[in-house]
Amino acid sequence: MNEPWLPLVPEDVTAQWLSDALAPRYPGTRVERIDISEILWGTGTKMMATATYNDAGQAHGLPRALCIKAGLAEHRELVKFCYQTEARFFAELAPRLTLGLPHIFYAAANADQGMVVMEDLRPAGAHICRVQQPLTRDQATAFLDDLAALHARWWGSPALEDDGDLGWLMRHDPLPDEAWGDFGRGQLQPETWAHYMGLPRSLGIPAACRDRERVHAALQQLRHFGEQGPRCVIHGDAHLGNMYLTREGRPGFLDWQTTRRGHWAQDVTYFYISALDPLDRRAWEKDLVVGYLAALTRHGVANPPSEEEAWRAIRAHIVYGLFYWMVNPVEWQAEENNAATAPRFGWAAVDHAAPPLGPL
Repeated sequence: MNEPWLPLVPEDVTAQWLSDALAPRYPGTRVERIDISEILWGTGTKMMATATYNDAGQAHGLPRALCIKAGLAEHRELVKFCYQTEARFFAELAPRLTLGLPHIFYAAANADQGMVVMEDLRPAGAHICRVQQPLTRDQATAFLDDLAALHARWWGSPALEDDGDLGWLMRHDPLPDEAWGDFGRGQLQPETWAHYMGLPRSLGIPAACRDRERVHAALQQLRHFGEQGPRCVIHGDAHLGNMYLTREGRPGFLDWQTTRRGHWAQDVTYFYISALDPLDRRAWEKDLVVGYLAALTRHGVANPPSEEEAWRAIRAHIVYGLFYWMVNPVEWQAEENNAATAPRFGWAAVDHAAPPLGPL
């Protein structure tokens, strides 16, 4: 079977391309016009578009407001596996989940690209979350319940073995041997590290957490820890910028570029520390973690981790969020987002005496 042709630059996203993409699933559809109202640059590029359809497209009920997402920026080649992963997630895994997800009209990948055409959630009144607006306790509980449902779906499943049905998903690794590992190790080089530590994001991070050698050692410890315990499918980048709330307040997940086979604590730790005001996190985290463990049971996990095991895992995983928010390129996340989020992980490390501040 021939791979689909997919655009590599915004100019290639035309009415003809969109027609060809939609027609197999929605027979007879032709896009007569496409107007791009906004391009949101980031790790993945989001093109907000308005489509005008022929009668067949209108009869299928296709929405006029669309979000077309792919690797369309200059850094596409560095992280093209992210776009490919997201497209395969929506095509192969999403139909088997009950999580809050946007409606997808097209998802495909080839050797150079991954592309998703989804609904623009804004006309339906959805609120796209932002790190500058921390969640309430009830909202955090709802998102953790969905993460538990995701984790439980393939908890310890043979499908996650390298030769299993989901073996195509990368293993989660803080500093892997693939391209992403080259990125992480590059950010740890002394001159690069010094550059990021000179940006506004570093001002609210405890001094001990800015120690490059300590952070590197903690990441290496986490590499070994991540192999412990049952593996599951994880979101891999569960921060607020990748999430939304429907008009009714139901949680949803927008971005699946870093879906992985990994440890449940990666998602849980990364999510609630980045999503909560630090004072609320201190007050609520014990109950939230207990609630997550109970949700695993509700969603079918027979032997979830004990509270003691859970806290050991969470403590080990704090450094991951700390590191990647400290060295996030501004091309991927605006500095105001990095400055809001990185200190939340720094102070969580202090509160838990977690690596890089203490031994694992």
